[in-house]
Amino acid sequence: MFNTRDKMKAYDVRPIKSLGQNFLTDSDVVENILDTAELGPEDLVIEIGPGLGIMTDAMAERAGFVCAVEIDKHLMEPLGVIKALHSNVEIINNDILKVDIKKEIVEKYLEPLGLKRIKVVANLPYYITTPIIMSLLEMELPKLEKMVFMVQKEVGQRMTAKPGGKDYGALSVSVKYFSESSIAFIVPPHCFIPQPGVDSCVVKLDIRKEAPFELKDRDYFFKVVKASFSQRRKMLTNSLANASYIGVDRQKVLEALSVMGKDEKIRGETLSPEEFGQLADLLCKKFEN
Repeated sequence: MFNTRDKMKAYDVRPIKSLGQNFLTDSDVVENILDTAELGPEDLVIEIGPGLGIMTDAMAERAGFVCAVEIDKHLMEPLGVIKALHSNVEIINNDILKVDIKKEIVEKYLEPLGLKRIKVVANLPYYITTPIIMSLLEMELPKLEKMVFMVQKEVGQRMTAKPGGKDYGALSVSVKYFSESSIAFIVPPHCFIPQPGVDSCVVKLDIRKEAPFELKDRDYFFKVVKASFSQRRKMLTNSLANASYIGVDRQKVLEALSVMGKDEKIRGETLSPEEFGQLADLLCKKFEN
């Protein structure tokens, strides 16, 4: 395992603040992340934000193939060294949100290399964590089994929150729909260069093989969830009625809540993902008789 500080000095690498770069320095944390991901020789690993390659190097020893996507062109030299050391590593210099993952990674490596599963491992920059996670979940990659993310502790708590708490929101519901989520362990600031101002955590998402409940219109379901948390202090009836993209008035929401046996003054954070599904189906005009 190489030393992060030595690597930064050798390649004159300085963390770029606008990219939210915090380079992992603790090899024990790396091993714990890999254990959480349960990597094996039949796994295609998509790594997001490999940085200097500390995890890339370690994953190459366990996984069938590692495709690492890094946006920072200044890190191509140290990552190129990692690639040269391992025949089962590929580096893509691009923004993960601009990469056609199915075409450029999955179709290129999964079946052609005889691999059975896809796993995503990432040390995500705080400022773009949610868009990346939701993009990957909504993509519904074939054979995707597990995603393991290093994120800000606060984001991890939101991803794994249960109904009724202050951390429970649209992200919680969305993540729960696609996966079983849990916080694997906490990572303190001193494990990074530079040290972030808050704790981080490693979150594990075990991807569902099928949806946890049926929906008449999944896109509409997510719109209802989004609207329900757009104004957290307001009653659910007002939040939904005020969201033009939901297409219902207050009376329609009240009727749906009555069918569900819910009080008209409830707020969004009290509903479980399944109850949001029921509510969305009741509100969805597309399927009215």
